[in-house]
Amino acid sequence: MSARTNIADEEDWSDLDESSMIKIDGGIDEHDETSGLELKNNKSNKDFQKSEQQAPPPLIQFCRSRYLCVTDITQQLWCEQQLQYRMMGVEPGLTDMQEIEAGDVPLSVKDKEEVKKGKSLHYARELETHDVVDVKISSNTDKWALNILNLLVAMRGFFSGIAKAREVPIFGDLGTGDMLFGIIDELHFDEKTYSLHLLELKTRKSTRLPGVAQAKQNALQVQIYKRLWDNLVKGNMSADFFLKKLCLEDSADLPLSDEIIKHMDQLPMSTVSLRNLFSLLLSTAQSLVCIGSMSIEYVHQDTHDLIGHVEVKEEEDWMWQTVLHSLEFWHGQRECEGVEVEEAWKCGMCEYGNICEWRRKKISSHIQK
Repeated sequence: MSARTNIADEEDWSDLDESSMIKIDGGIDEHDETSGLELKNNKSNKDFQKSEQQAPPPLIQFCRSRYLCVTDITQQLWCEQQLQYRMMGVEPGLTDMQEIEAGDVPLSVKDKEEVKKGKSLHYARELETHDVVDVKISSNTDKWALNILNLLVAMRGFFSGIAKAREVPIFGDLGTGDMLFGIIDELHFDEKTYSLHLLELKTRKSTRLPGVAQAKQNALQVQIYKRLWDNLVKGNMSADFFLKKLCLEDSADLPLSDEIIKHMDQLPMSTVSLRNLFSLLLSTAQSLVCIGSMSIEYVHQDTHDLIGHVEVKEEEDWMWQTVLHSLEFWHGQRECEGVEVEEAWKCGMCEYGNICEWRRKKISSHIQK
């Protein structure tokens, strides 16, 4: 999680430049695929075998604060069964589901080498626009205050002539009553046309553009980001929804910690509370514009050479159908699903291929036919 300091008063915004922005790091990282999830320490496969009626829905079972990361949704589009195994804390590479009973499984999923390289490039690009400072947070209230502050600084920067913002937190409701959180890689603001462009950076081990399946994942991600941003600009999220969803109602009107306040003392606020900070975010957002265009930049993870630049068109009906189907899983309205036969090639790359119950069911069903 992050916040940028050195925020000038309204009259002084024009004096800001990108190099004067400071990012404070302290929490949520949406590029970490487990950031919105709480991995369980499962000693046996009994929980795995519970029926849908017995087990709580995944949103309650696995999510720490009852919100989802956008990447949780996009991973479902690749393979929901794989995501469930990761949430359960199942150790990759097992040859039999019974091996889970042999001992405790890890509490976290190790990043693959390519993921680490991708994070490194994101971080390097971020440092091109602002410094990074660690900040200690003592509560969930402070954590979300920093997220709001990061978003505020990006928005206010556009008013001062800063054309680019990187690693911008975005959160809200798509219209389903669920809280989603994400990190936008880059936003480009054109002051002359008063337009906003969203750019997502993806690193690849291959020198080719991704295939259809992965391209759909990435397209869904940026379209959700756009909808979350646009909803803030349109005022389609209330403080009551935000505070209730994150269980922050009791602390909403209390002063934020000194550690947070010292990085935001130049904001135009008489009382530095989470509710007032959120109200400032909404009023600032509604002075901006919706995202007008989206694109994805693919870069080689080792050489950092450009592989390709792909424009993304908004497909509202497809996005809605995909998101609604995904949320049915999180709310326990249907069982976990794996890939269909047409995409069984994904199983060859999956670390859970040897234990996958969905795969076994599909093979058994095919044999019976």
